[in-house]
Amino acid sequence: MKKCLIVLMMVVFFSSLFTVPGFSKKLVIACWYNLADLGGWKEIVEAFKNKHPEVTEVEVQISSWDEFLPKILTQVASGTAPDVITVENQPFPEFVAKGVLKDLTDYLEKTKGFSKKDFFSHYIDRYSVKGRLYGIPWDCEPVACLFYNKKLFKEAGVAYPNDTWRWEQLLNAAQKLTKKQGDRVTQYGYDPVGNWRYFVYTNGGSLVDNIKEPTKCTLDSKRAIDGVQFYLDLMYKYGVSPSPAMLQASGATSVDLFLTGRVAMSYGGIWDAFFHPKEYNEIAGLTIAPAGPTGIRGYPTGGTAWTICATSKEPDLAWDWITFFMGLEGFKIQFKGSYKGALDVPAYIPSCNWYLSQKDLYLENLVVNKIAARYAIFDPFDPRWPEIASRYINPEMDLILRNQKPVAPTMKDIALNVTKALQSK
Repeated sequence: MKKCLIVLMMVVFFSSLFTVPGFSKKLVIACWYNLADLGGWKEIVEAFKNKHPEVTEVEVQISSWDEFLPKILTQVASGTAPDVITVENQPFPEFVAKGVLKDLTDYLEKTKGFSKKDFFSHYIDRYSVKGRLYGIPWDCEPVACLFYNKKLFKEAGVAYPNDTWRWEQLLNAAQKLTKKQGDRVTQYGYDPVGNWRYFVYTNGGSLVDNIKEPTKCTLDSKRAIDGVQFYLDLMYKYGVSPSPAMLQASGATSVDLFLTGRVAMSYGGIWDAFFHPKEYNEIAGLTIAPAGPTGIRGYPTGGTAWTICATSKEPDLAWDWITFFMGLEGFKIQFKGSYKGALDVPAYIPSCNWYLSQKDLYLENLVVNKIAARYAIFDPFDPRWPEIASRYINPEMDLILRNQKPVAPTMKDIALNVTKALQSK
């Protein structure tokens, strides 16, 4: 009896350690948006805490996009950095360059069910540097969706778009679906939503010579120039797509135009739908965005990685969080808390496959994201790229799309200036 009492006392003692302040743990996650808005967030946190009774709190620190990296750098310097950081793919190279992120390669190799082959390869590659992995891709979101209004197609007697379409079929359908009253367009056939990169990529063009180690801008190539010219023709020659000036004058977003029937087809990312799941569920069909004239596919992509701060005091706990949140168990909790599965399509393939097998989702044919993952093209992996793009590319491309500057000469100037910036030290 005495021996049993001693054992019982020891169990109680060691169990109580987790509730003593010195032994309790807090996991801190930094993000640029409110994670509490995710489906099932509260339930995910509670489930994780049940698995880790030593965790008394999961704190989320929210910062604006512009303040995000500077704040984390300040925290790193002061020894108060978060454990987990969600990093969007565009600023990711800068996070790596500044030494903010922990190398996760060994964690991935030692975790059963989490290996590089369990994620879409293009997304794993984005968060890898010289064979070492610094981020785990969360979502698979190439900008590869062609949304179409089923009612408008039926009214016009036009067959729904499918995965065999190329630019020619897109243009033909857009012409049949465009309506006018006099000189005023009341219904546009197609809205590319400003995504000129799509036309460059599907025409076989590119932004730079090498995504991972860019040294030269290639927007001066004939393929890139012809791709942008086709976009302009949709607006100013054929009149089937709204121009930037028209969109600005309307005061409406591209999503608004699509949902109100003023656009029959809209190109974009899956987030257009899951931010408005009930509305898209009522009117929209989905297929993969058309290939280029020779059958080439290429889609710009978004995406976020979950990472661990290099100075985290709880890296093992942070890794457990990432694998739980991204794993099938965590994803099922998110799914349960969403409206008919209105979620990011996961980059973790087991979760993705389970997701796509579900019935009565908010939108049909969500497999588009999985199919398009192999054609996803990220921005160049250079920490200076966001600044280079904002200085030399975006303002000039805006003028081209507004038909205020000629395509070929302007794109050649862009290529020259970007190449100089890439080659400068």
